[in-house]
Amino acid sequence: RKRPTREFGGAAALTVGSHDKRRLMGDINLPLTADGRVRSRVVISAEDSDTFRQREDIQRLAGLASLEADLGASTMVNLGVQYEKTRNGGASWGSNVPIWWADGSRAQLPRSTNPAADWSLAKRDSTTVFGSVEQLLGAGWKLRVAASHDSGESYTNYGVAKVNNAARGQGFAGFWNPDGSGAFLNAIHSEAETRRDNLDISVSGPLQLFGREHQLMAGFNGYRSETTDYTFSAALGNCTIAGVTPWSGCQYRAVGLPIADWRTWDGSYAGYTTFRTAARNKTITENLGGYLAGRFSLADDLALVAGSRISNYKTYVQAYTRDNARTRGPGSGEQQVITPYAGLVWDFAPHYSAYVSYTDVFSPQGNVRDANDSLLDPVTGKSHEAGIKGEWLDGGLNAALAVFRNAQNNVAENTGEVHPETGLAIYRAVDGVKSKGVDLEISGRLAQGLNVYAGYTWLQVDGLSYQQDPRHLLRLNAAWTLPGAWSRLTVGGGLSVQSGTVMSTNPGRPLGNGQYDASNLPMGGYTLANLMARYELSEHVQLALNINNLTDKTYYTQYGFYDGLIFGEPRSTTFTIRARF
Repeated sequence: RKRPTREFGGAAALTVGSHDKRRLMGDINLPLTADGRVRSRVVISAEDSDTFRQREDIQRLAGLASLEADLGASTMVNLGVQYEKTRNGGASWGSNVPIWWADGSRAQLPRSTNPAADWSLAKRDSTTVFGSVEQLLGAGWKLRVAASHDSGESYTNYGVAKVNNAARGQGFAGFWNPDGSGAFLNAIHSEAETRRDNLDISVSGPLQLFGREHQLMAGFNGYRSETTDYTFSAALGNCTIAGVTPWSGCQYRAVGLPIADWRTWDGSYAGYTTFRTAARNKTITENLGGYLAGRFSLADDLALVAGSRISNYKTYVQAYTRDNARTRGPGSGEQQVITPYAGLVWDFAPHYSAYVSYTDVFSPQGNVRDANDSLLDPVTGKSHEAGIKGEWLDGGLNAALAVFRNAQNNVAENTGEVHPETGLAIYRAVDGVKSKGVDLEISGRLAQGLNVYAGYTWLQVDGLSYQQDPRHLLRLNAAWTLPGAWSRLTVGGGLSVQSGTVMSTNPGRPLGNGQYDASNLPMGGYTLANLMARYELSEHVQLALNINNLTDKTYYTQYGFYDGLIFGEPRSTTFTIRARF
């Protein structure tokens, strides 16, 4: 969140680009008193764009209003509201473009393929009200209290022609044929509401001990969230399409809704008849805890960072009938956990430091559910890291090398299945997942006017049925401001190189007679290149041109889920004009 400043000023930007992209942003900082002790800031952005897929469009709207005031020399308060809204027409879910024809040969469909119905739609909106108080306590100590309340709604009315279960225990259907036959409409309707309250109280400051100054922090933080999923089903009578009974819940799979010819299908199909009743499931989650941490100076060149958090985590479900009668399900995942961490930092030379660290892991996984529609327990485990950091050119150039090793339990792994009632992906919890890797990063000013970033990551994951993250990832970026008469022009570019990955399949490449090759699918690595140019038209006006995926590389962001793929973004260009005042 952008905070108000004491002086009047602002910025505006207009972006246009490929696929009819249009984006407008305005940001104004307005002091409400002459000395700036009371100040405000308003930010608004709006975007309207098609995509490289047929019949898909995205609209976004966001706003922020923030008020800040100094109440005397030692107290500052902040209040504000933030709003975000997204509408995605022609939306899809899962992997949406078939990999294979029904006979098992490669389909090789173009990137513009969008097998979504013309009424397929996803909408999201959220509002956050927030506030904080910062109080100086003297002797370098500070108290901070922050709270926020989030509320939001989501609405999905998906319709996609894709491979899916025909019926329970009866194999799969929906594989396309080159002659236009074979496609079936799959559909899901869902509506949900979310509420979340966050609280963070902390106190921090210096401590003199054994002739040295140390830093301490103590606090309490946590959240309570409610996620309400409304129930739609044939039994309730609030879900139907073309008079066909849903497969389960308000979900249609590849049965009963054939598409005559996917080659000429424009996405048309009779829309859903749905209406909301009081029937719903409310998932309530609490994660509250206190923590104590410190940075202790053991010697002039050696510091100990240590701390711990006590977490009280629980979640449970309340079910409501159409008549609004409530039943509470048993609590799940109720845990009281102590999470310690510690590290040593050694400044062994004027421009170098080395460190080692250890931490326990306790991480709730959000709305990730198993086949019984129960939330997965939080990820637990241990993490070790060691590294070295250096700086040169008066701090203008920095480098870091880190090695890490993690061991985790309850790690969510996608099964490739979808829950018949909710339409959500089904995950399983996997214990004994181990990962290790190396990170190398260099960033900063290499020479006058030349800024660079280079990063390399090697990652190995054991214990899952496949490693979806690339084993090798290299990123290079550079920007050069030209000298002399061309000093208003900055040019640059970047490369992103990643090795191949492995994806699971469901059910797998068709072999005929209801048989499938369900082997995990290797997905090749790829390299993406980007270019940019920026020109300072004046002290206050700037022009920028960006080209992404310069070589128009065809690549996939997902490959194999329900025998489909998701294409990565083809080459796109944006032009932006920015103004500051």
